[in-house]
Amino acid sequence: LLKLAAVAATSNCYAGGADYDDDHSEAECINGGGRIYGMRPTSLLTNIGVFSGLFSAILTPFFGSIVDHTPHRKALGQGSALLLSLIKGIEICLSQSTWFVVSVLQVLNFVLWNAYLCVAYAYTAELSMVPNEQTEYNSRFQLILYLTMLSFTFVVMTSSAVLQTDDVGTARISQTVAFAVCTSVFGLSFRHFFRPRPALRTCPTPGKTQLFRSGFQKLSFTFSHIWRHWYTLRYFLLSVMFSESATAALSTISTTYMTHVLEMNAGEIGKVFLCVFVGGIPGSRLGGLVGVALNPLRSAMLCLVLFVVNTSLAALVLTGPEYKNGMYGFAAVWGVCLSWLHPAHASLYCTIIPRGQESELMGIYIFSGQVLAWLPPLLFSFLNEIGASMSIGMASLNLFFAGGFLLLLMIGNYDEAVALSQDENNMAWAPIDD
Repeated sequence: LLKLAAVAATSNCYAGGADYDDDHSEAECINGGGRIYGMRPTSLLTNIGVFSGLFSAILTPFFGSIVDHTPHRKALGQGSALLLSLIKGIEICLSQSTWFVVSVLQVLNFVLWNAYLCVAYAYTAELSMVPNEQTEYNSRFQLILYLTMLSFTFVVMTSSAVLQTDDVGTARISQTVAFAVCTSVFGLSFRHFFRPRPALRTCPTPGKTQLFRSGFQKLSFTFSHIWRHWYTLRYFLLSVMFSESATAALSTISTTYMTHVLEMNAGEIGKVFLCVFVGGIPGSRLGGLVGVALNPLRSAMLCLVLFVVNTSLAALVLTGPEYKNGMYGFAAVWGVCLSWLHPAHASLYCTIIPRGQESELMGIYIFSGQVLAWLPPLLFSFLNEIGASMSIGMASLNLFFAGGFLLLLMIGNYDEAVALSQDENNMAWAPIDD
């Protein structure tokens, strides 16, 4: 998408009367003001991230209401999975004339993925109430996720090398494989494994409008209640807002950085993500071991420190194409951190929430992870549009990683937080009623 947008921006620049005849014409045109749909082509992926984050933040409460107030949890998962598969099929048609449509579909793709996550996490929360078991489950899920992504990347790269495709051809191969995998795996899962679940509670006022409104009302009430009475959840959810927004933006910001600053092609970027997935395999296991040896809270804090260090060094060291080989090492460390942090967060949350509220409060967790997802890419796009160095844009992610660490630090003692959630005589929390 970045390459196709750059071609479109360059064409616009030439059409505006610019006269270039040397090898650097395209870069000079883009850096000198070549724009497409009012933006620099290098802002495309992060702008997609901005809109994806905003729409997800708006619609996630509605998805949570469907999970909580209706017996249609499985139907929501099936519908989102079906549409995700359909989008993958449409994206096979990527070309110079369809790149903008595909870009718009990326926003819809992200929203649907979050609808699916609301369903998946609701099922996950009901697997076990034992902290170590939840840690082990989430670590295994993350390991499976990274193994499949590693296999996917390997298949795409191998196919691209054999067929000798360009960047667009490689993208088409990836979407073809994604379409085949999504249709088969989603179909198998919802046909044989996911079971229908009853509504967790009734909606106060029947009707589709009230169902939509109740999600926001519940969020408002629950966040207010947490803020006033449940300090452990308050700081944890604030931490998730910051750190998860940065992890969500990492792939788009790093891809832009690799394309524009390091001048890497699709094959090289594919190898970078291969390193991410390879790093994710021991990372998921490491996160599980650290979570059990210490606790999920200290595990998440340690992971965020590693995120800050690695991102800072990447922004300082990777300043041009001559240093692009170093990206593979930094990518592997990011892979370790990504597969470590998500299960640590999920395990921590599942062990400090009040007993009996697991499924209901999973919606709050999902929402917290998405509500600021638009902010890191917006900051990067702003810095890019005013002409700031992309190294500064890359380093801006540390504002969110560091913020997440400081907020986790304010939770205090993990054992006390777990004991508070399991205390039946504690009156700080009452069942959530709309």
